Amino acid sequence: MHNMIIEDERVFDAPIEVAREVPSPNLEFVENEPDRFQNFIGRFRQIRNAEAHYALRNALIDHL
Repeated sequence: MHNMIIEDERVFDAPIEVAREVPSPNLEFVENEPDRFQNFIGRFRQIRNAEAHYALRNALIDHL
């Protein structure tokens, strides 16, 4: 079956789509970007806190 010849089924006379209507992107302008970034970094560090990770892991192991 893997040696079967497959014929090309494309239609060469089909119309070609030239242009499509694209919606404009929604942009958000932020004036306090440094504050927003610092908040992000603070949340990231809380998530990546190794001590909290091991405490939660050990609590889960004890629970199981």
